[in-house]
Formats: sequence, C-alpha cells, structure tokens
Amino acid sequence: MKKRRKIKYSPELAGKMYSFFTSYEDRGAPSFTKFARLIGATTEDLKALRSRGRFDKAYRECQQIRRDYLIDRALDKRFDSSFTKYLLSCDDEACGEESELLLHLEVKD
Repeated sequence: MKKRRKIKYSPELAGKMYSFFTSYEDRGAPSFTKFARLIGATTEDLKALRSRGRFDKAYRECQQIRRDYLIDRALDKRFDSSFTKYLLSCDDEACGEESELLLHLEVKD
C-alpha cells in the first residue's frame, strides 16, 4: 500500500481552492472531496487546515460558491431539485465520508 503524504499549508492553497470552485465546469458539482483529490489530500486534511485564518475564510467562501452552484443548476433544471435540496440540507460535517446517512435513489421510467 502506497503511503499518502500529508498536505502542508501554503498561502497559495487558499487561492488554488477558490480558483477550483469558481472555475468548475465538470458534469457534477464542485466539492471539497474533488478538490482534495486534485491536490493529493483528503477532506480530513482540508478540515485540519481550517485552523489557518486565510484558508478558513476561503473554505467558507467556497461553501457558498458550491451552494450557489447547486441552486443555479436546480433552477435551470440541469440538476434534480429534490437531490439538490438534499445536498444543501447537509453540511460537510454531517454528510462527510464517515457519515452513516443512507441515500436511496429510485429511477423511474
């Protein structure tokens, strides 16, 4: 098993995260998990970096950017509004990787 390196704080990291969220153009929605994967980290690493003032401010701004992104896509019917509502109802702490929330999706013809 390959040992993962722990991500270290740098002042540029907050800007990189902000840029990731503001320029996101993939099929899904921007997330902290996707950003962490991009930089070779985990969401736990990102949460640990929130002790840094500048990074925490960027993190909170990115939460709002993600929220607006989801709402905008639901309003123009690119995302399912019910699922968007679910995503907005849980914060990162409650719906993180360790969460025991179960999601049941039903596909109707």
